[in-house]
Amino acid sequence: MNYSTIILGVVLAFFGILFLLLIVYIVKSNKAKSGLTGKSVKMPPLNYMREIGSKCPDYWVYKGADPARSGYSLCENVFNIPTQANNGCYDDAAARIKSFKNASINEEGKMDPEAEKERCRFVNQCGPTREMKACWLGISSEQMSPGYVNCGLV
Repeated sequence: MNYSTIILGVVLAFFGILFLLLIVYIVKSNKAKSGLTGKSVKMPPLNYMREIGSKCPDYWVYKGADPARSGYSLCENVFNIPTQANNGCYDDAAARIKSFKNASINEEGKMDPEAEKERCRFVNQCGPTREMKACWLGISSEQMSPGYVNCGLV
């Protein structure tokens, strides 16, 4: 066996190991960037829920603070999303307006219990039909919720 064959084998082994290490590095950095580190990620993001998501159901428009009730937000169903109006889903059914308690959400994503119950009551009772639930991102009527409020546990 001559030395050129040994040197070629060592060089190929070196580049093979280097190539494998590069692949491992790329895979690990992609997992870290995408948040797939094994932690349970709540969706939508916490800042969205604090600023927008906890105020009104999906596709309803936030109209500001309720002048008649301190600590409440006014929401309007401007797109006329089908809702069971006779279940207390509106405060003013003709104007399609509902007032919701302002929700405080801590750093762990836990909403105050009174606001949780109000939102779960809305999700469970105010869907398009009696059999369908209302849509509110981050508020789930399912037992396993990746969101902020799991109505199956409230």
